[in-house]
Amino acid sequence: MKSKILSFLLIAVLAMAVLPASAQDMMGNSVEVADQVSLNGSVTVPSVTTDGPGWMVIHIDNDGGPGPVIGQTHLAPGHHSNVRVAIDVAQATPVLYAMLHVDDGEAGVYEFGSVEGADAPATNDGGVVVAPFTSHAIWAAPQVVDGTFTAANIITDGPGWLAIHQGVDGGPGPVIGTAQLEAGNNANVTVELSEAAANQLFPMIHVDDGEAGVYEFGTVEGADGPVRAGGAVAVTGVSTVPSIAAHPQILIHAENWDSSDMGGMMMDDDMMGLTFTAAWALSDGPGWIALHTDADGGPGPVAGVIQLEDGLNMNVSGEVDPDMVTPVMWPMLHTDDGEVGTYEFGTVDGADAPVAVDGEVVVFPVNVAPSFTATAQPISEDGTIVISNALIDAHGWIAIHSSVDGGPGPVIGTARLAPGSNNNVVVSIDMGMVDGAAADQVFPMLHYDTGEAGVYEFGSVEGADGPTVFGGGPVVGPLEIQ
Repeated sequence: MKSKILSFLLIAVLAMAVLPASAQDMMGNSVEVADQVSLNGSVTVPSVTTDGPGWMVIHIDNDGGPGPVIGQTHLAPGHHSNVRVAIDVAQATPVLYAMLHVDDGEAGVYEFGSVEGADAPATNDGGVVVAPFTSHAIWAAPQVVDGTFTAANIITDGPGWLAIHQGVDGGPGPVIGTAQLEAGNNANVTVELSEAAANQLFPMIHVDDGEAGVYEFGTVEGADGPVRAGGAVAVTGVSTVPSIAAHPQILIHAENWDSSDMGGMMMDDDMMGLTFTAAWALSDGPGWIALHTDADGGPGPVAGVIQLEDGLNMNVSGEVDPDMVTPVMWPMLHTDDGEVGTYEFGTVDGADAPVAVDGEVVVFPVNVAPSFTATAQPISEDGTIVISNALIDAHGWIAIHSSVDGGPGPVIGTARLAPGSNNNVVVSIDMGMVDGAAADQVFPMLHYDTGEAGVYEFGSVEGADGPTVFGGGPVVGPLEIQ
């Protein structure tokens, strides 16, 4: 059965003792990490537990130990799953170190190395909480391709190849170009292409384990296969046509959001202004992103615009009329072919029209109010389900309720949420409670974390960790268990 996407808005090197990567003490400080493929400038730490406010810090390798820091993210006390940390890919090494630090200086400001004694590495049983892992990385920006493809950084732990695949039905097709890779960080890798590029290309990292310097995958059995880490092939899709990427982001608070009730854990209001941000936009000539409101599930009137330069535009933002913003916004790509720098679509005949690729206008919906998105799925063999995205305006929880008479019943699993957009949230399920209707359907629900930080207390501590309310009711909806 084809799955449906369900989106709900209403209902210096340190000398240290290195702990094993799999070590985890749920009552103290711990880090669990795995080898992985890093795409788009971030790595993921599957499990982190901290007994106070802290930092998940990523170090590069320096002669077999942690070296300089290339990324960090703040953590509230408690257990966290799938912590995403943005990194400086240009400095990354094949081996990285995930290290837990305390936050004991200025709250929310990473000060280790700049303020004496502040934000030191966290410890457990006398050892620093740190775990090494291998990360094969691909950082290749969207680009208009004219005979060559360029990847800004490719990181691999041995000699290999970057193979550029044509996009076919949303996945990698035939190889149309290759370039050799050295072990380590390869910057500005340029690949000559043998034919015109499709709308999407798929750069993939391969090993070079056959005849050195000869790409043999597909011609010599077993040679030069794709690199895999953490069960994933080292490959990503890159757009070569005008396109936009924008992630869920908070523009509207929940109805029961109150900074005085959030225990100091709410999002900074400076982050909450009515400014919409696109991660990137690829424009063929000067252009615009028109920020449409939602009208019955499609683009409505324009509430703001973002001006674009020719080519790739990274992290571009524009103001949204606060009187027009809706819980879902529709960014749409337009040309700027009238008076440059003046958005004229709808006021000047023929000017600044929407951009279409293969006959389809470049536009899509983005959640901007507390919400979650999930895909129908089975409960995994290890007793987990995955919430594709959870968007919340303070520290909180996604609570999975069993199904009772077609509505939410007892809670059978929870996972911690950070303020903002949380991707691929893994929730452990109490399998002893999965029976009857819960075997076919559950109800994820957003909650705030207003009691003891990192402890889910709704129903056991009066007034604590209540549901997030939007549209007059809790943010909740059914999720099919296949």
